Amino acid sequence: MALLYLLYLVRLNQTSQRVRASMEGRLAERERIARDLHDTLLQSVQGLILKVHAGLRQIPAEEPGRQTIEKALDHADQVLAEGRDRVRNLRAAVESLTDLPAAFQQVADETSQTRDTSFKTVVEGSVRVLSPMVLEECYAIGREAIVNALSHSEGLHIEVEITYDSRQFRLRVRDDGRGIDPEVLEKGARDGHWGLPGMRERATRIGGQLEFWSRPGSGTEVGLTVPAAMAYRALPKSKISWFRRSPGMSG
Repeated sequence: MALLYLLYLVRLNQTSQRVRASMEGRLAERERIARDLHDTLLQSVQGLILKVHAGLRQIPAEEPGRQTIEKALDHADQVLAEGRDRVRNLRAAVESLTDLPAAFQQVADETSQTRDTSFKTVVEGSVRVLSPMVLEECYAIGREAIVNALSHSEGLHIEVEITYDSRQFRLRVRDDGRGIDPEVLEKGARDGHWGLPGMRERATRIGGQLEFWSRPGSGTEVGLTVPAAMAYRALPKSKISWFRRSPGMSG
């Protein structure tokens, strides 16, 4: 039994390292794409706009076509600004999520509600730093669950529970609303809606497990569990060695 358990731990460690490497690779690839978009496409569009501006100065103000070109340039400036914002968000999405409870509270504040609903976030355990990809996907899953609860559950109380456990990271979003149709849970999605499948796909990408508990009239709970080996960012070697007792220490 001890040998089997040891083999299980080795296998779990190998799987965790493989998933973590895959997540870090996706994050690095996204950074590369954002950098390439900024350095090539956006810069090229900016250069093209400047050339059109230079040509526009040679067209008399009374020419009918000048106003059309000016409007097109104004639209091009807006598109360029939106592109830069998208690239900036692509690179800084995780950095802005420094506080999950505050981020979820902001989602609740920005979601239109049809009734007065109480919202609170509970944090259990010592807060640990999540891996960037896990942090982003957990936020996206929590945001989808919160928006659904505020918009469709008709509940009066919504609670988000964030648990930092030594073995796993858990995120739960529960409400006391009307619940989800059992047929929808069985099918895995509402017809024409992609919210639930999208949440499951995000959980799978980070090696997590997503579960739904609901009964008509008894509310809904969405639970995400991610193993600690994949959820938490590993401590740098310098910090790990700091906790080790040096040979000269006693006591």
